[in-house]
Amino acid sequence: MNRIAGCGIDIEELSRFRHLIPGPGGIPGFSRLVFTENEIENHLIIHPEITFPLSFSCKEAFFKAYGMSWSNSPISWKDIETIFHDEDDLGNYRINLYGYALALFREKFEGFETSFEIKNEHVLFQVLLFSR
Repeated sequence: MNRIAGCGIDIEELSRFRHLIPGPGGIPGFSRLVFTENEIENHLIIHPEITFPLSFSCKEAFFKAYGMSWSNSPISWKDIETIFHDEDDLGNYRINLYGYALALFREKFEGFETSFEIKNEHVLFQVLLFSR
Protein backbone atom coordinates (compact mmCIF):
# COMPACT_ATOMS: atom_id res chain seq x y z
CA MET A 1 0.00 0.00 0.00
CA ASN A 2 1.33 3.42 -0.94
CA ARG A 3 1.91 5.84 1.90
CA ILE A 4 0.91 9.47 1.42
CA ALA A 5 4.06 11.56 1.74
CA GLY A 6 2.68 14.89 0.60
CA CYS A 7 -0.67 16.55 0.09
CA GLY A 8 -1.38 19.85 -1.59
CA ILE A 9 -4.72 21.56 -2.12
CA ASP A 10 -5.34 24.86 -3.83
CA ILE A 11 -8.50 26.81 -4.62
CA GLU A 12 -8.72 29.65 -7.10
CA GLU A 13 -11.47 32.08 -8.03
CA LEU A 14 -12.23 31.97 -11.76
CA SER A 15 -12.88 35.71 -12.04
CA ARG A 16 -9.34 36.42 -10.78
CA PHE A 17 -7.97 34.92 -14.01
CA ARG A 18 -10.22 36.59 -16.59
CA HIS A 19 -7.80 39.45 -17.24
CA LEU A 20 -4.82 37.06 -17.29
CA ILE A 21 -6.10 34.84 -20.11
CA PRO A 22 -4.29 35.51 -23.36
CA GLY A 23 -6.43 37.14 -26.00
CA PRO A 24 -6.21 39.01 -29.28
CA GLY A 25 -3.89 41.56 -27.67
CA GLY A 26 -1.24 38.93 -27.01
CA ILE A 27 -0.02 36.88 -24.09
CA PRO A 28 0.15 38.72 -20.76
CA GLY A 29 3.54 38.57 -19.03
CA PHE A 30 2.05 36.59 -16.15
CA SER A 31 0.99 33.82 -18.52
CA ARG A 32 4.43 33.62 -20.13
CA LEU A 33 6.01 33.42 -16.67
CA VAL A 34 3.72 30.71 -15.30
CA PHE A 35 2.62 28.52 -18.24
CA THR A 36 4.63 26.54 -20.78
CA GLU A 37 4.11 27.20 -24.48
CA ASN A 38 2.32 23.83 -24.70
CA GLU A 39 -0.04 24.83 -21.89
CA ILE A 40 -0.83 28.20 -23.46
CA GLU A 41 -1.60 26.62 -26.85
CA ASN A 42 -3.64 23.84 -25.23
CA HIS A 43 -5.60 26.06 -22.86
CA LEU A 44 -6.49 28.58 -25.57
CA ILE A 45 -8.22 25.74 -27.48
CA ILE A 46 -9.89 24.01 -24.53
CA HIS A 47 -12.03 26.26 -22.29
CA PRO A 48 -9.42 28.93 -21.40
CA GLU A 49 -11.68 30.48 -18.74
CA ILE A 50 -11.38 27.20 -16.79
CA THR A 51 -8.16 25.51 -17.93
CA PHE A 52 -5.85 28.43 -17.10
CA PRO A 53 -7.10 28.65 -13.48
CA LEU A 54 -7.08 24.83 -13.15
CA SER A 55 -3.52 24.62 -14.39
CA PHE A 56 -2.41 27.39 -12.03
CA SER A 57 -4.17 25.66 -9.14
CA CYS A 58 -2.44 22.39 -10.07
CA LYS A 59 0.96 24.08 -9.90
CA GLU A 60 0.15 25.61 -6.50
CA ALA A 61 -1.08 22.24 -5.19
CA PHE A 62 2.16 20.56 -6.31
CA PHE A 63 4.25 23.24 -4.56
CA LYS A 64 2.28 22.59 -1.37
CA ALA A 65 2.52 18.80 -1.70
CA TYR A 66 6.30 19.18 -2.03
CA GLY A 67 6.24 21.34 1.10
CA MET A 68 7.55 24.37 -0.77
CA SER A 69 6.47 27.79 -1.87
CA TRP A 70 6.94 29.20 -5.35
CA SER A 71 8.75 32.15 -3.76
CA ASN A 72 11.45 30.10 -2.00
CA SER A 73 11.86 27.04 -4.18
CA PRO A 74 14.12 25.88 -6.99
CA ILE A 75 10.97 24.57 -8.69
CA SER A 76 9.89 26.73 -11.62
CA TRP A 77 6.26 27.36 -12.49
CA LYS A 78 7.00 25.75 -15.85
CA ASP A 79 8.36 22.59 -14.19
CA ILE A 80 4.73 21.51 -13.74
CA GLU A 81 2.61 21.31 -16.88
CA THR A 82 -1.08 20.41 -17.22
CA ILE A 83 -2.40 19.38 -20.64
CA PHE A 84 -6.11 18.75 -21.28
CA HIS A 85 -7.05 16.26 -24.02
CA ASP A 86 -10.78 16.67 -24.55
CA GLU A 87 -12.88 19.84 -24.49
CA ASP A 88 -15.92 17.77 -23.57
CA ASP A 89 -14.16 16.00 -20.68
CA LEU A 90 -11.77 18.16 -18.63
CA GLY A 91 -11.09 15.08 -16.48
CA ASN A 92 -9.06 13.73 -19.40
CA TYR A 93 -5.71 15.41 -18.70
CA ARG A 94 -2.09 14.63 -17.97
CA ILE A 95 0.52 16.30 -15.82
CA ASN A 96 4.13 16.50 -16.94
CA LEU A 97 6.95 17.23 -14.52
CA TYR A 98 10.23 18.79 -15.67
CA GLY A 99 13.38 20.25 -14.17
CA TYR A 100 13.71 20.28 -10.40
CA ALA A 101 10.09 19.17 -9.87
CA LEU A 102 10.87 15.99 -11.79
CA ALA A 103 14.25 15.44 -10.10
CA LEU A 104 12.72 15.86 -6.64
CA PHE A 105 9.83 13.55 -7.54
CA ARG A 106 12.19 10.82 -8.76
CA GLU A 107 14.35 11.17 -5.64
CA LYS A 108 11.59 11.05 -3.01
CA PHE A 109 8.35 9.71 -4.41
CA GLU A 110 6.92 6.71 -6.21
CA GLY A 111 3.71 8.11 -7.63
CA PHE A 112 1.04 10.77 -7.44
CA GLU A 113 -2.69 11.17 -7.81
CA THR A 114 -4.55 14.34 -8.68
CA SER A 115 -8.15 15.43 -8.72
CA PHE A 116 -10.06 18.65 -9.18
CA GLU A 117 -13.51 20.13 -8.82
CA ILE A 118 -15.18 23.08 -10.48
CA LYS A 119 -17.86 24.71 -8.32
CA ASN A 120 -19.62 27.88 -9.39
CA GLU A 121 -16.86 30.50 -9.53
CA HIS A 122 -14.05 28.39 -8.05
CA VAL A 123 -11.70 25.58 -9.00
CA LEU A 124 -10.06 23.30 -6.46
CA PHE A 125 -7.08 21.08 -7.26
CA GLN A 126 -5.63 18.34 -5.03
CA VAL A 127 -2.31 16.50 -5.33
CA LEU A 128 -1.28 13.45 -3.30
CA LEU A 129 2.36 12.30 -3.43
CA PHE A 130 3.19 8.72 -2.48
CA SER A 131 6.45 7.55 -0.96
CA ARG A 132 8.41 4.50 -2.04
